[in-house]
Amino acid sequence: MWDLEVVHDILIEGSDFASCKERVSSFFDRTMLIRYDSVVIVRSESVNGSDQTFWTRIQEGLTANKHSMKKLLANLKEEGFASIDDLQSLEQGYLSKILHTIAHLKDGFVGVDSRFYNLVEDSHSITRGLLQKLIEATDRYWILRVEGKIISTSEDPFEALRTFELKEKQVN
Repeated sequence: MWDLEVVHDILIEGSDFASCKERVSSFFDRTMLIRYDSVVIVRSESVNGSDQTFWTRIQEGLTANKHSMKKLLANLKEEGFASIDDLQSLEQGYLSKILHTIAHLKDGFVGVDSRFYNLVEDSHSITRGLLQKLIEATDRYWILRVEGKIISTSEDPFEALRTFELKEKQVN
């Protein structure tokens, strides 16, 4: 048995922490792409846009997402995939799952590799339009720190990541 703990910074618009917490909790309850056995929204590590660390947290999250993407792409390259044509010979398995994760990071679906997630736009980045809104009304936006935990009773470490099956979970 082992636990997988994942940390996300979720960008959300809202008037106060409580309403944002409720919406983020609801998001993790509803999404079919990721199922945690427990979801904790950490108040002490969540910040409003007026906090001096807000922009730093956004930059750190975006950088972490880019780093994840770079590692995944490097893994494909190490296995001999250098061009889009090489994907024709990609067999189902570990490498196709890497490609699938890359696609999710580009298309905006949240997953365990999503360090920063923009719930306003369902994206791993921030558009110019939203960036302008953030600058103009920063205090309307929050970054909520979310800690998700997947508990596995299996010896197979990938079993815990098969999250499409509904599990009981706790949201705090």
